[in-house]
Amino acid sequence: MTSFHKLQAVVNNLEDAHEQIDTAICTALKESKPVYISISCNLPSIPHPTFSRHPVPFFLSPRLSNQMNLEAAVETAAAFLNKSVKPVLVGGPKMRVAKASKAFVELADACGYPVAVMPSAKGLVPEHHSRFIGTYWGAVSTPFCAEIVESADSYLFAGPIFNDYSSVGYSLLLKKEKAIIVQLDRVVIGNGPAFGCVLMKDFLHALATRLKKNTAAYDNYSRIFVPQGEPLSSEPGEPLRVNVLFKHIQKMLSGNSAVIAETGDSWFNCQKLKLPEGCG
Repeated sequence: MTSFHKLQAVVNNLEDAHEQIDTAICTALKESKPVYISISCNLPSIPHPTFSRHPVPFFLSPRLSNQMNLEAAVETAAAFLNKSVKPVLVGGPKMRVAKASKAFVELADACGYPVAVMPSAKGLVPEHHSRFIGTYWGAVSTPFCAEIVESADSYLFAGPIFNDYSSVGYSLLLKKEKAIIVQLDRVVIGNGPAFGCVLMKDFLHALATRLKKNTAAYDNYSRIFVPQGEPLSSEPGEPLRVNVLFKHIQKMLSGNSAVIAETGDSWFNCQKLKLPEGCG
């Protein structure tokens, strides 16, 4: 069984304590993932020379993209997308770690493509965006979303995770040669070139300045889109239905809300919620 945390530091002597704690904190900040620090209960009150009275402020050197690789990746991706007829953007959960959500929205604003998210990325892209089309999840996508994504002649996935759950048993009707896959520090374009040492945020930000406006895919979505109806209200004494329950949950949501959905039915049903601005 894989641990949920990135690093475990067990401090049972003072000689290595300073290094262990700094390493753990550094890892948490760099990876944006939890770490576990366990300190023996008899150690905190014992002084040690490695812990100075006035701690030096903690500082991490920022990670930087290789500028030559970044320029090459952006140039190749722009040529790939600008020749497409109906391209789309899909946001994935790794955008959170990459802190690339803002850059992704900037790209969406600049290019005019429709914007979808993978199920684990719900909340990372503002759903009030004018070209947001919902969750792309294969056969269980938001209505009309899968039709637009899978009929596109190119798609950019930012920070995706393709596993058996997010791909509905690896049944997604996607073609590798049509895809640009942007990972934390790597960009792969179709069946062609891959570019390393390129940070997602830098790539998306630079790409936004190179793309031509193209609203063809969103125009197609607008033509086929039919708004969903409201569930009927329950009669007095009638058992509570799931769709009525989520209708009430929807009305409770605000910009100060956070929705936490476990796996199973709740995850499927929470995908149908429309998150207001600021809600995650």
